[in-house]
Amino acid sequence: MVTLPQLRDAVLGGLDRAVVEWTELAAALDGLVGRATNGVGGPLRASRWEGADADAAARGLAARGEQLMVAAQEARCVLTVLDTAAEQLRAAQRDLRARLEEATAAGFTVCEDGRVEATDPGWRADSATIARQHELERRLAEPVRRAGETDVRCAEALARLYPTATADWADTAADGASVMGLAGLGLGGVPKDDPAAVAKWWAGLGPAEQAMYLAGYPAELGAMDGLPAEVRDRANRVALAEAKTALSAELAVARAKRDAAGRTDDAKWRFRVTALKDRLAAIEGLEATLRTGDDLFLLGFNAKDDGQAVVAIGNPDTAAHTAVYVPGTGARLAGIDEHVQRMRRLTDAARGYAGSEKVSAITWISYDAPDDLLHAMSSADAEKAAPVLRRFLRGVGVAQGIDSKRHVTLIGHSYGSVVIADAARNDGGVYAQDIIVAGSPGMHVAKAAELDVNPSHVWVLAADDDPVPILGSGAHAPVVDDGRITRRTPDDRAFGANRLTTKRAEGHSDYWSADHPDSLDNQAAVVAGRYDRTNLLWGNRP
Repeated sequence: MVTLPQLRDAVLGGLDRAVVEWTELAAALDGLVGRATNGVGGPLRASRWEGADADAAARGLAARGEQLMVAAQEARCVLTVLDTAAEQLRAAQRDLRARLEEATAAGFTVCEDGRVEATDPGWRADSATIARQHELERRLAEPVRRAGETDVRCAEALARLYPTATADWADTAADGASVMGLAGLGLGGVPKDDPAAVAKWWAGLGPAEQAMYLAGYPAELGAMDGLPAEVRDRANRVALAEAKTALSAELAVARAKRDAAGRTDDAKWRFRVTALKDRLAAIEGLEATLRTGDDLFLLGFNAKDDGQAVVAIGNPDTAAHTAVYVPGTGARLAGIDEHVQRMRRLTDAARGYAGSEKVSAITWISYDAPDDLLHAMSSADAEKAAPVLRRFLRGVGVAQGIDSKRHVTLIGHSYGSVVIADAARNDGGVYAQDIIVAGSPGMHVAKAAELDVNPSHVWVLAADDDPVPILGSGAHAPVVDDGRITRRTPDDRAFGANRLTTKRAEGHSDYWSADHPDSLDNQAAVVAGRYDRTNLLWGNRP
């Protein structure tokens, strides 16, 4: 129980120092996660060590890294409680001291137990003065009561934040939600759909406030375009771990219900178990991909339905050249590794052209891609994805420094080119200098000039035997009359784009092959801004 003298005389600087120290501890733990990944994991991967012992070492390192992440998240919860206690106790102390001065000015003395007495010993009470005396006692008791409630709530909250022997993301998620409720911190005032406003909001927070939001809203922060890549990566990795834990718990329940179900309900629960196992496998696949390099940033994550993720190779915030790759039909979380490896090959090739300038390549699976060719004949998924892509690209620019004139290249494969087209031909543009499309079924425009970039910066790859430009043109290529009625895809000379060579590329998905790298090298030259190094079938280089 807090007393009037305790609140009046409390020195709250110790709580402020504790908030700073716990903030620094959380940051140090985050740094240790990075050191485990880069300082230990990097050399292990580079050594090409294989076998059972190598696998065991990798699992052990991942487990230690996860424990450090849990510890960092719990540290952020602790500092949230301490900061809440400092803020609320300071407000109560400020009110108490103001009311003590008010009592003194009115001719009263306040006793240590909160009673109010007349300062003049010859004073005689009348009904008005006695009423004033009781009112002052009530007003003095109110901040003391508030301080007592804060003390109890924060003490109970701290008691719940205890370390566990193993990583427990379910507990961490619950702790984050609990301390946000205690602190009264919400996201209601954050303009989530405006990357520039999001960046301004985040920059206006102090280190402790930023840590508090990371404690309570990792999934929400991870999805906010405009935040720094390192912040989004940290938030999304926490969100990933928490989602995996929640799905694992849900799977355990579904298995139990399947085993207990009679024949009537058995099929329903078997289907549910299979679906949950598939979603968990997709998350574990993403985790495995993130372990393949120490330069990967998880810029987006969503575990719902087929799952979504955005993975950057290299930090786009500091890159002079950034590629954003939009896959097409069938793109989902479960197959993200193939797409990231394509961008790994592209990044390596582009760095060869870029010299000392930094390169980043982003795999953007942040939309519901069509599941099959039949669904790919519809433009509905592209129409929904286009504003999401524009906002993401705007966020990349904001995080880079919108006036920095960094070089951004959009790459769309197959249906991904339809998404890019819908983004580039609508208001607001795509905030990119170059557009590359590979195996495009059409872009809903008849000429490159109708897109939001200079047509000399539109580049097209189409293998001779790629069937998609023909099969998909009926849905996404506009009808034109060039002496005969036909549909115009980007690989048509009249489209007005630069047609890149694709020597030895076969089929629909051979544009990132390292075995016959003509297509890959052409893209790399564009991404690095070395247009003079591209090989054209036709067109006009910038």
